[in-house]
Amino acid sequence: MGCIAAGCDRSGPAEPASPEPATPAPAPAPPSPALDRAAILSAIDAAASDAAAGIAPAGPDALAGRTFTLKMAFGCFGPEPGLPGAPSTTDGAPGWVASADGRSIRLTLSLADWTGGDVSGPPPDGFEALSGVWINQPWMRSEACPARTIRTPGAPAVPLPARVAGLVMVRPAGASRLGRSGDRDFTYVVRAEGEQPVATPAQGYRLVLEGRLTGWADGRVIRCRVIAPDRPPACVVGATVDRIAFEDGATGSVLSEWRPG
Repeated sequence: MGCIAAGCDRSGPAEPASPEPATPAPAPAPPSPALDRAAILSAIDAAASDAAAGIAPAGPDALAGRTFTLKMAFGCFGPEPGLPGAPSTTDGAPGWVASADGRSIRLTLSLADWTGGDVSGPPPDGFEALSGVWINQPWMRSEACPARTIRTPGAPAVPLPARVAGLVMVRPAGASRLGRSGDRDFTYVVRAEGEQPVATPAQGYRLVLEGRLTGWADGRVIRCRVIAPDRPPACVVGATVDRIAFEDGATGSVLSEWRPG
């Protein structure tokens, strides 16, 4: 009766509340795929269009920090006499030459010194030892040699178009010089097997550059300069290069590679 009068609770001790289920952490975003030749040239086209139209891009550059693999076919036409305006193997364009006895082919790349400026303008602040490579045939997205390997019969021998696209290997001021790519040339010798002369490459060779795109002081990766209103702007892409390689153009096999730094 006392319990009834007092309103006793006979239900027993309360059950502990169940913990709320933990909210799963969001999955990390997958890394962006490495940019290839076609993607880099598309970005250069867009930057050149903005420069020609006088449009200043706003906001952070989505290209900054992106990894890339840029491949450039060279030696597609064999060692032919140089034309006016043709790239030289000593100024940032890869090339090859056969030995006098035909027993070897030497592939070469000597980086251009763009420390004093390049086609996009004076050197930017905060960087030193700027070494450049020209992007050959920037109108072609393919990583292979052109389909036509000879000139149209009767076509005049005209100077090659002005070079308007390049990749510059940047190094911040004060950074270590040890082992950096701008401090050396790159050479590889293809030698004949047996007694036969070395085979002339049917599909030329490929230069491969791998690394990460780097923004300049203004945060933009691509710098362009309008030279004349009836000519395409000249643009260069800033990059930190981690790997340089020569490949066989027909098989894609690596002939030689370097990893600066």
